[in-house]
Amino acid sequence: MIKGILFDVGGVLAHDVWENMLLDDEKSVTQILGLNSDRVATVARELWKEFAHRSTTPAVDWRTLEFEYWRSFIQQLGLRQSPKYFIDRTNEFIQPVPGMIDLLSELRGRDIKLAICSNNTEFWFARQMDKLNLREFFNPDQMIVSSRIGMSKGSPNFRMFEAAIESLQVNKKNCILVDDRETSILRSVEFGLAAIIFPSHSDRGAQYLKLLLQKLAVL
Repeated sequence: MIKGILFDVGGVLAHDVWENMLLDDEKSVTQILGLNSDRVATVARELWKEFAHRSTTPAVDWRTLEFEYWRSFIQQLGLRQSPKYFIDRTNEFIQPVPGMIDLLSELRGRDIKLAICSNNTEFWFARQMDKLNLREFFNPDQMIVSSRIGMSKGSPNFRMFEAAIESLQVNKKNCILVDDRETSILRSVEFGLAAIIFPSHSDRGAQYLKLLLQKLAVL
């Protein structure tokens, strides 16, 4: 019996900011500014390694981290734009995946515990929480984010998965992970946690997931 569900954010609950804003979308900064996509990807990966495990402090809030991220991005690519240019563009790329908020509402009415398990930066997660109103569906101590715990889904000893399971206080045999990355799915299965890969580039992803949950007698 499924008693708990762990949700990734980017690519599952919300469109992936990293992919769409920087790389793939026709409105991405790479396309608009005429940048070299390979160079942008390289810089973005290096910045991800730094900021995906960097948390806020009493002296440094998420807005400061966001400014530092874009300042470094600009310096490494030799751009003329200001950090504000990129910060102002961010919100248009933070959009809910169609149907997923409705699905969360349905699950909330069931005896199912919900948690977030997300490789994420403090600033993009803060924006996603606000725009998607994630606090309505997830308790603060059940938002397991890489920047907050200093580890990711690929970290040794499955520590992020363990933290997510512990937040629900449910046996991992009674939980499933919903994620759009095959690498995360494989790590989850290796940990002994069943997982569903979410088709992040399909406009019917929520329908697909809902049908699977119905088959599993969750809905």
